[in-house]
Amino acid sequence: MHLEFRHLRVLLTVAEAGSIRKAAARLQLSQPATSAQLKRIEHELGGPLFIRSAEGVKPNENGQYVLRCARDLVVGFDRLREHARSAAETDKGTVAPLRAGGTAGPLVSLLISALFELVPESRLTIDARRSVHALVKALSLSKCDIGVFGEFPGFPLPVGESVVTRTLLREPVFVLLAEDHPLARRESVALRELSEEEWVMPEADESGVHAYLHLTCQSAGFSPRIAHVTPDLSVAQILVAGRRAVCGVWPSAAVPAHGTVQRPLVDVPFHRRLQLAWNTRSVPPELAAAVAERLLDAYLQLVRQRPSYLTWWESGGRNFALGPHD
Repeated sequence: MHLEFRHLRVLLTVAEAGSIRKAAARLQLSQPATSAQLKRIEHELGGPLFIRSAEGVKPNENGQYVLRCARDLVVGFDRLREHARSAAETDKGTVAPLRAGGTAGPLVSLLISALFELVPESRLTIDARRSVHALVKALSLSKCDIGVFGEFPGFPLPVGESVVTRTLLREPVFVLLAEDHPLARRESVALRELSEEEWVMPEADESGVHAYLHLTCQSAGFSPRIAHVTPDLSVAQILVAGRRAVCGVWPSAAVPAHGTVQRPLVDVPFHRRLQLAWNTRSVPPELAAAVAERLLDAYLQLVRQRPSYLTWWESGGRNFALGPHD
């Protein structure tokens, strides 16, 4: 027997399934045929690759090495095939792939899921950027076709003439507190009650996030003290849990913050507008409308998965989020 590429997939299927019976079902072969084929492959490679037991099969030391090599070869082959097909389609003048991007946290994954449902015949290229300025510039220069981002009131982001934006909803800022913070016992917190706190913030950028915090806090009667700056939320969580700072968080995001709690802010409309933007040269209006509809539906499902956000939403927050946008 000569070892062929399809034999590598058999090995990987057996390892993933953990038993000959389950692997046979996935390969659409009989169990005896799969077992016999596996023995022939092992013989070709010099000896047993799996430890057999009543519980199933498990790769031995040599098998682990062979499987690592097999995975690399399979991944490389798949990439080669994908590249070749893509190049062939380009040569035939096929429609260019839709380029999608975003910076608005979980909304980016919702956008990608919506596009996969709406344009299954098109390949997507994804550019999830940290910089909202870079994303907006890419849209304006026709280097990105459709994207999502957050925009703070009073700090509009300039887009090119061919780019259209649509506000999906207004998303509030919640405050992240240490679980033993005195205000953590409250169901909600007034922004003015944080006047003596130090804040941890992401880096200042073109979105105006620092300036917006200052303006919002000043409307509540104080100037915030930004003592810490980090792009890493996990670092911010450590500072908050240690009672060194407080920070704003988006309630739609899953924030695995041990030792902290999220609380909604009241009295001050501290929020961002979630924007869907698309280039009219490459995205037809009916596709943009369908994406916007699916994004909003998916976002509402996300709200239901966040208990503290759902409570806020059902206590009047829905009207604020989906009401007339400023």
